[in-house]
Amino acid sequence: MEKLNIIEVPLYKYESIEPLGTKRKFWFLDDNDNLKKLFKIGRPNTGENWVEVVVVELCNLLNIPHAKYEFAIWNEKEGTITPSFVPKDHRLIHGNELLAKTYKLLDKNISYPMEKNEDNKSYKIREYKLKLVLAIMKAEFLKLPINYQNTKLSKPIDVFIGYIMLDCLISNQDRHHENWSWIISPSKEVFLSPTYDHASGLGCRESDEEKIERLKTKDKGRMVKHFVTRAKTPFFDNKDKNLKTIEAFKLCADSNKDTAIYWLNKLENLDITKVEVIFKKIPEDLISEISIEFALKILEENKKRLLEIKEALLK
Repeated sequence: MEKLNIIEVPLYKYESIEPLGTKRKFWFLDDNDNLKKLFKIGRPNTGENWVEVVVVELCNLLNIPHAKYEFAIWNEKEGTITPSFVPKDHRLIHGNELLAKTYKLLDKNISYPMEKNEDNKSYKIREYKLKLVLAIMKAEFLKLPINYQNTKLSKPIDVFIGYIMLDCLISNQDRHHENWSWIISPSKEVFLSPTYDHASGLGCRESDEEKIERLKTKDKGRMVKHFVTRAKTPFFDNKDKNLKTIEAFKLCADSNKDTAIYWLNKLENLDITKVEVIFKKIPEDLISEISIEFALKILEENKKRLLEIKEALLK
């Protein structure tokens, strides 16, 4: 089977450092297609690079608008490159900025923490309420992601709920307030951005030893089936409870039943073997066989859990 390409970024392309996030990354202009792209170095001994590439295929299969990621290498450092999804002369506004403005309108006595907390993370921010984010997504002026084609969905909130389902499916715990955004055009049109930055998903940061143990254990508390139930989001509910990924999607489904069923129908029709093909195309030195097995088991278990929600919604 033909393997996926690893694109070499010329050493001299190091131009501007991207300040967001915790990983070393920089923007450069690709001479091959004249597109502005972000090179991001995955952390050593993790699968942060391959998970981004695999999630692209998942999004394609589910018709979820997404940033595109490809394997790359720069200065002997392995990573990914992704073209900017912000068109020329457009501007990106991140979730924390939107939430800060919203809180200022709702209650001038509450100041949303724009910066990271004392642990230098965009987590444990109790003001980061999922219900408030969903309310922001209902803004009448907000439009679907640029160039997104879907005859069944007409509202940005419907698409965003797809992002929340994706997070649960891959056990992504990183939908913090800088990992979703809007795009503003020069004419002041406002669009939901595609989903991006999924480098914590599919158990990619677990060691191979841990994955082997969880796949082989007879201890129910150590099995993958239990492992996926631990995945938490950075979102809080209105009682200051940190929401797990499945709880976040359930909260979305409570007030958006038809949209939740739409996405769950898409998921039910998802052929996991097509995702497995993508895994097999990844160069062997970038992913282990046990990582493939573990990731596929995560998808299997989370798909089951999500489809149980569909059964409950249809009762």
